[in-house]
Amino acid sequence: MYHQWQSFWRRRNAGQGVVVMILTGVIVLYLLSLAVFIGISLPVLLRRAVQGQDIIEVFCGFILYYFSLDILLRFMFQDLPTLTIQPYLVQNIRRGQLTRFLNIRSLFSFFNLAPLLIFIPFSVSVIRASYGWTAAGVFLTSILFLTIFNHFSVLYIKRKTIINSWWIVVFLGVAALAATGDYFNVFSIRNVSARVFTAFLHNAWLCMTPVGMGVAAFLNNNRFLQKNMYIEEMVKSSDKKQSAEYTWLQRFGEAGDLMAMDLKMILRNKRTRYVLFISVMILLYGFMFYKPEYIQNDRFGSLLIAAILITGTFILNYGNFLFSWQSSHFDGLMAGNIQVRVYIKSKFMLFVTVSTLSLIVGSLYGLISWKIIPVQIAAYFYNAGINTVIATWFATYNYKAIDLDQAATFNYQGVGATKWLYVVVMLSLPFALYALLAWLFNPWAGIIVLGSAGLISFLLQEWWIGILTKGFLQRKHLILEGFRQK
Repeated sequence: MYHQWQSFWRRRNAGQGVVVMILTGVIVLYLLSLAVFIGISLPVLLRRAVQGQDIIEVFCGFILYYFSLDILLRFMFQDLPTLTIQPYLVQNIRRGQLTRFLNIRSLFSFFNLAPLLIFIPFSVSVIRASYGWTAAGVFLTSILFLTIFNHFSVLYIKRKTIINSWWIVVFLGVAALAATGDYFNVFSIRNVSARVFTAFLHNAWLCMTPVGMGVAAFLNNNRFLQKNMYIEEMVKSSDKKQSAEYTWLQRFGEAGDLMAMDLKMILRNKRTRYVLFISVMILLYGFMFYKPEYIQNDRFGSLLIAAILITGTFILNYGNFLFSWQSSHFDGLMAGNIQVRVYIKSKFMLFVTVSTLSLIVGSLYGLISWKIIPVQIAAYFYNAGINTVIATWFATYNYKAIDLDQAATFNYQGVGATKWLYVVVMLSLPFALYALLAWLFNPWAGIIVLGSAGLISFLLQEWWIGILTKGFLQRKHLILEGFRQK
């Protein structure tokens, strides 16, 4: 730990790091205070909301929902504990000590403290009064070890996704299946949760199950770290990543090769992987916005929110720093034998490819209602035809470099007033256009015109690329100069 502090204070931007730590600390304290408030007020809120029902049983019914959401939030926002391991491997330090340091250090997280602040007040004030101290202690023990299970399971999965990207596909597939099954009442997570956790209150020995799960997750994560802490393993993993090729893109010529370079960068760096992960997670937003009452009453404005995000989140997030992602080697790109027009075209290809895949996956929401499909198609054409142009145009005015080695969460590097304007324009313009047409005519008119405008713009893609190429060339040296200022 002493070495970590020394490294922090000796780095070039230590002052900026202190400011970020202070701001992060304020945010964490606020969130912890909010968790305490929820924990204290929860018994009162439940009694008012579910009069005549057993509030303990109702509370237990939502615990699995909490831990399911906890896993998703951890996957999005919890950073992996890191340590420059090579200097320690040649010293007289056991690998077990290094892995224990990483595991213990990782436990100091908001995600591990928040559930205790929420569940302890309820256990002491409600469960203790009804079942006694033993039951309350057993209940809290179960919560504690489920938190540990989530913590080390997510760390393990995130580490495995670095080695093999299919792990994230499996993880998200399981999450989507669970959400779909619960949404369509194939099974009820709430009923399972209520039965399991009320059983803990009546049978104390059952708490050994979450205890065993937490210990197993810790040992599995610990074993993985020790196994992959050899220099040979690190080199092997690095070689495996470098050998990844996307031969199917070669048919698109130089633009395909440049797109392959983007894909490699996205999958190899945690900050760009985080952008991709967010884009995948947004695919689940349909369960939140595609409500029956909205569909039956043709309230397409609410549906359009999810449709725009499902098919366009990658364009919004990745386009926010479109050229900045490659700032570390941008001089080399511009000095190479690469046509700027082809370079910008490769960005369009990347946007359209990811947006198309999102549309294909999102089309499963058509099982809820056929009306969702045309809304999503209209949003897709708008994103592919118009938002791609807006994103690229704003990117030509971004002169700030991005360090891909920095943390993915609570990282505001490269974010300025222009970025907030970019987000506002990208999200507000389609809704403003739809709202005007829906008010003048009807909701279907808004959807049709929105999709048609996007399709026309998409067909004019080569024309747009020409205009954007001219703008890029005018500001090329400003971009290069800005990217050199790390």
